Amino acid sequence: MMRFPSVMFACLTALLLYACDEHPENSWQGYAEGDYVRVASMESGIIEEIAVERGDKVRAGTPLFRLETTAEEAASAAAQADLDAAKATLQEAELELKRKLELRRRGNVPQAETDTARARSDRAGAAMLSAAAALDQAKYRLARRESHAPASAIVQDVLFREGETVVAGQPVISLLPPGNIKVRFFVPEAELANLRHGAKVRLACSNCPPDAKGTIRFISTEAEFTPPVIYSDRSKEKLVFMAEATPDAEPEAFRPGQPVTVSLIPPKAE
Repeated sequence: MMRFPSVMFACLTALLLYACDEHPENSWQGYAEGDYVRVASMESGIIEEIAVERGDKVRAGTPLFRLETTAEEAASAAAQADLDAAKATLQEAELELKRKLELRRRGNVPQAETDTARARSDRAGAAMLSAAAALDQAKYRLARRESHAPASAIVQDVLFREGETVVAGQPVISLLPPGNIKVRFFVPEAELANLRHGAKVRLACSNCPPDAKGTIRFISTEAEFTPPVIYSDRSKEKLVFMAEATPDAEPEAFRPGQPVTVSLIPPKAE
């Protein structure tokens, strides 16, 4: 007689587990995911300043970090001085050519002197153009010591600190633009025919906007076993197809890794 409650409890537990593993028709489990933008250093050097912190919201063009610039600033200043000198030389050569041309018109100097003045002016002009190009290069190298946000985003992580050395191409700041947030969910083969690219879905999760909706942007053509983050004991061996939907509004409300329930909206209800 004492075994009856135990049997009833076991049965009730099994029913609850079965019920929890079921889901409504055209409703699937998934999770939020983000495509991160890892902003790397374009040059090698010591990080002089980190201008942002984790969790900051930045706009496109916001400074993110800057490398030490002593050598580049000196090179830029030297190039500017060379350009100023080249401009002065050109101005002097042009004045001399103008004077020689006037004297030649009056017949006071031979043609050779005029030709020499013209050649000197041409060389000065070429030297000025070369100095201007050198200054542009110096400014370009100086600008590459500072990195900016390529788009409006949330600072997901800061991978280096001020004073640390970074090499060219090494990520320093990880950004998550809201437009790169999506919901990844998994659909059994039998239900795959109900999906189509561009279809509308409802997205439900903790602290998500009420009545959040999304649009299916991708449906995989390859089957896979249910991922560990999704499966239960009853579904872990099922073959599913991965699909992705992007939130139609407030994508930043979906945190990467957060469980999300996705349900298909009938076409007439969209």
